Amino acid sequence: MHRFFVSPKCISKRTVNLVGSVAHQIKNVLRMKPGRKIIVLDNTGNEYLVNLQRIAKTVVVGQIIETTVSQGEPMLRLSLYQGTLKAQRFEWVLQKGTELGISEFIPVICQRSILGDVESVDEKHARWERIIREAAEQCERGNLPELRPAMMFSQACNRAGTESEMSWLAWEYAEDTGLRSVLSTIESTLQKASLFIGSEGGFTLDEVRLADRYNISPIWLGKRILRAETASIVAASILFYQFGELE
Repeated sequence: MHRFFVSPKCISKRTVNLVGSVAHQIKNVLRMKPGRKIIVLDNTGNEYLVNLQRIAKTVVVGQIIETTVSQGEPMLRLSLYQGTLKAQRFEWVLQKGTELGISEFIPVICQRSILGDVESVDEKHARWERIIREAAEQCERGNLPELRPAMMFSQACNRAGTESEMSWLAWEYAEDTGLRSVLSTIESTLQKASLFIGSEGGFTLDEVRLADRYNISPIWLGKRILRAETASIVAASILFYQFGELE
């Protein structure tokens, strides 16, 4: 069944009025007819089973049959601080990270970033939000992951250091702090964590030292050097498994 995120303003007690791109997709792309059922989400954790009643040129009207609480959100709120990557690779991280359950994405300008300024990154914001929305609808998320404005590495460290219970930074030279051994010491009640993954080429020693000042701990992902986009998904998967989100 097709799922669509919409503004809460589109939803009343018994009906929904879908406009804009959602109405266009229902009418012109999917060519749905009255009587079809869809799921509408308001990005608050609720989902609505809707029976389509009227499909006009610019608006689609449906009747709410049932309202339930979405079951697609993880208990662990994981923030991914991703060093900026080449376009397709970064978009792949957004898509797969959304499917896994990442709660927010923060593009980070690192010393080895190809895109070296915040403005160049934020120009892609609208496209990236569309990718996140489509992935969230496909994988049955109840909330849209947040896409934050790009930050310089120092800003990102400061934010993670103050907002997360635990923060980790993947670094290929942190052999003494493998992720498996680190997680074995963490309480299963952890609710908010941050994960830092570098750009192509990884983090510099200066960046690792700066992160340490904010209690962001370096972790090792094993003997094989992973691409940045692979490291993001591997590390996030391990974290979600450790805290029971893949059971």
